[in-house]
Amino acid sequence: MRMKTWLCGAAVWGLLASGPAWAADPAPAGSFDLRNWKLQIPGPIDIKKLQGYSSGYFHLNAAKEMCFCLDAAEKGTTPSAHYVRSELRHLPNWKIETEHSLSGEFRVASKLTPDKVTTMQIHGITEQGADAPPLLRIAVNKGDLVAVIKIDAEGDKVEMVVLKKQLGAGFVKVDIVVKQKQLSIAVDHAPKVTRSLAFWKFNNYFKAGCYPQATQGTAEVVFRSLRVE
Repeated sequence: MRMKTWLCGAAVWGLLASGPAWAADPAPAGSFDLRNWKLQIPGPIDIKKLQGYSSGYFHLNAAKEMCFCLDAAEKGTTPSAHYVRSELRHLPNWKIETEHSLSGEFRVASKLTPDKVTTMQIHGITEQGADAPPLLRIAVNKGDLVAVIKIDAEGDKVEMVVLKKQLGAGFVKVDIVVKQKQLSIAVDHAPKVTRSLAFWKFNNYFKAGCYPQATQGTAEVVFRSLRVE
């Protein structure tokens, strides 16, 4: 079993790559409704029973905020990815014809090279359960909060929309709604994006956490609220 240690925020902490409970901090499932989520961490490992689970990748801080932490240089990506992640996957899959929403209030501390980390996603999945492209990524890109949105049926082409310039160290609230083949995104209660999704052919699911698009540096994403409807 390999021990890896790095600096995350103001604290130095160690974690075990196999992901056992980390007794130093309480479990996020005690403060957040995570009954329909699983956690994906380097290995790759899926943590399906989140009640009582805490680790260096995933824990509560003193303010009862949910923390996702990663060293981007660590090995152990999921099969279709180039980067490691500490990320929740919402278990229900859904279609764009129905109504679904994901809301989160979070802050990001990134020391990544390059400075890119995804915090929320609508991810695609085929009818057979195979991986498909992400329809939407909410990410920090060189300090800016951006939405990366697929604009073609195969998921090959994207549009990037700047949602907030130079996010900084403070919290930001993002509300994502899909309803009747329409995507809406609001930031700090202000509407930012409205797009038709009529072209999209895949089923979908929500994700939230820390997913760097980098292989150097560290990142911490801290949520003080996370809700799915």
